[in-house]
Amino acid sequence: MDVILFPKILEGSNRNLEEVFTMKEVKEVVWECDGNKCPGPDGYNFSFLHRCWNTLAGDIYAFVSEFHSKENLHKVVTSSFIALIPKVENPQVLGDCRPISLVESLSKIIAKLLANRLKKVVGELISSSQMTFMSSR
Repeated sequence: MDVILFPKILEGSNRNLEEVFTMKEVKEVVWECDGNKCPGPDGYNFSFLHRCWNTLAGDIYAFVSEFHSKENLHKVVTSSFIALIPKVENPQVLGDCRPISLVESLSKIIAKLLANRLKKVVGELISSSQMTFMSSR
């Protein structure tokens, strides 16, 4: 039976993936997020985070740092709520509504931080013939 050899992340790239997130990375992620999107279950959207950044930056960075050291998120942060948005004036049946999932801003920040890190190394893992999901190809 033939052995399939999958590509591996280079040691230097692996170290970069595991580095502690910087305040600069966190701020960039917060500013990349559209501030006018629907707020999460906590009632806050990214516009609030943008306006109050000077006050909240330390707490947000502490949260991100705790995630990095403990490698898990509190259930409150990972929970989402489903809200039904009416498609018509007087919805009568479920089909008259569109479900949306409200996710905490902090959870979105973590997801985007991780995605940004992975973007830097995904090229090492995906064949050069693979075009999908590779913006540089």
